[in-house]
Amino acid sequence: MSYRRVLAPAVFGALLMAGLLWWAGSSAHALSLPGATRFFGPDQANRLAGWAMPWSTDVPSSRQFADPAGARGHGADYAALRETAMRVRYAALVLLFTCGAVPLLRRLSERGAGRTAVAVAALWGWGIVAAMLAVTVSAPWMVASGGSAAFRLLPGLASAMAQGRELPVGAALVAAAGAGLMTLLRPEVTPTPGRSVPTAATARFAATLGTAVVAIALAVLSNDRVAGRMQTGFTGSGRLSEPGDLLRLWIQLGAWTLPTGSAPGRWLLYRLGDVALLVLLWWGLRLLPVLLDRVTYPAYSLGAVAATTMGVVVNGLWHSLLSYQGSTGGPLLYYVSVGQGMSAALVFGILAGCAGTMAVRIRSRAQQPAPPTPQTQAA
Repeated sequence: MSYRRVLAPAVFGALLMAGLLWWAGSSAHALSLPGATRFFGPDQANRLAGWAMPWSTDVPSSRQFADPAGARGHGADYAALRETAMRVRYAALVLLFTCGAVPLLRRLSERGAGRTAVAVAALWGWGIVAAMLAVTVSAPWMVASGGSAAFRLLPGLASAMAQGRELPVGAALVAAAGAGLMTLLRPEVTPTPGRSVPTAATARFAATLGTAVVAIALAVLSNDRVAGRMQTGFTGSGRLSEPGDLLRLWIQLGAWTLPTGSAPGRWLLYRLGDVALLVLLWWGLRLLPVLLDRVTYPAYSLGAVAATTMGVVVNGLWHSLLSYQGSTGGPLLYYVSVGQGMSAALVFGILAGCAGTMAVRIRSRAQQPAPPTPQTQAA
């Protein structure tokens, strides 16, 4: 299918997701009203406001933007910087979602319930990643709007990049469903003739190779000892010192420790989330070579990123559910782990997708029949 035919569903999904996040952000201040506090409870209302504020275009009511310390008379300039950050954030969200959705929809263009379901799931995962990247792109403006209060630049960037990751999980699902519905309503397209479908063994090998890349990252880089080494291994002074927070943001899919104490069963329960991440990733990478009309690096890598992101979300939901046991503070207070690991899911999802695509191409090329020789044709 041509890019022109899938551009409309991709743009519609991007605008729908941006509109939902803008609506949620514009409602952030309403959560401080007495009615919202009585309905949700003060703690859960504050948690919802914290989720919505990174997507709010309103300037927070703070002295920082009226008379900031160390920069008297420049509050309006810092407020303008925050407004610029939000414009960049929403513009980047629409652009990034569209750029990722177009290759996915183009390669999953054939009709069928299975392809539509996989396309919606892939767009859901990519929408979460697009929101994370939009926050990352706008983080320099957001840090600059903080004035001279930021002592070090890299930890400030890491903190700004890690915000606003909870609401896109729901908004991306609605946007993916809307884009998938538009693909079902468009006229049916004749499949490309001569399509070469990889064998089941090739698809399994590619899925296993890609999952192994993520498993190594999950088992090694997400260990608490590695996190401690990264946090304490870089010393120095100045604004560009202490890059540990930034490194952990981009290479840690989760966080786990070795079993200690007398409750190894609970440790194993938490590890089930990691197993679910790898199983979901393998299943997604196994389906993609068969469902894609052509296995390319962009499409397969985007699918791998989406599958890794969805695995990270499932892992976070499982950890939040285990933390909620026996608590009375409300469910929203324990919805804390879902936003973690999305940056690393982008990095290792791309690596897993590239490894899987290379495996599919090499094995498919080796399985192709040799062209007939002149002696064979003469006989």
